[in-house]
Amino acid sequence: MFDVLAYLLEEFNNPAACPQRDDLGRQLTAAGFENDEISDALDWLDGLNQLNDGAYDGANNASGFRCFSNEESHRLSSDIRGLIVFLEANGALSAAQREMLIDRLLAMPDDEITLPTAKLATLMVLWAQGAEVPILLGEELLCALHGELTMQ
Repeated sequence: MFDVLAYLLEEFNNPAACPQRDDLGRQLTAAGFENDEISDALDWLDGLNQLNDGAYDGANNASGFRCFSNEESHRLSSDIRGLIVFLEANGALSAAQREMLIDRLLAMPDDEITLPTAKLATLMVLWAQGAEVPILLGEELLCALHGELTMQ
C-alpha cells in the first residue's frame, strides 16, 4: 500500500491532478502494482479525502494540550508520537491535520505503523490539503520516500 501512496505523491503535484478512482486504478495496475495493494491504498486515500472535508476543523479553534488516548499510545510508538508533536510544534501540522494524521495512522494494521509510514502518512495528509511544509521538515519527511536526506 505504501509504495502506491509514495507513487501518487511523486506522480501528481496535487490531489486534483489525480484521475478518478477507476482510471487511477488502471494507471496503477499499468505501473505494476498488485490489485490488493492498489485497493488498500485507494481505500486509505478515500478515508483521507472524507476527513479532508472538514471533519476536524474544530480542532484548529481549540486551546489546551493534546494528550494521546490509551489506544493511540498503545498503537503509536513513542517515536511516532514524538514526530507528531514535533511537526505540530514547528508549524508543519495544524491541529486539524494532526488529528487527520492520527486517524489515518490508526486506520492501518499495527504491523504497518512505523516511523517511515508515519512520515509518508504525514506527507499524504499535507498533500491532500494542498499544504506547504517548511523545507527542512519536508526534507526529513521525504526521507520516507527516498530513504535518505537529500540536503547537505
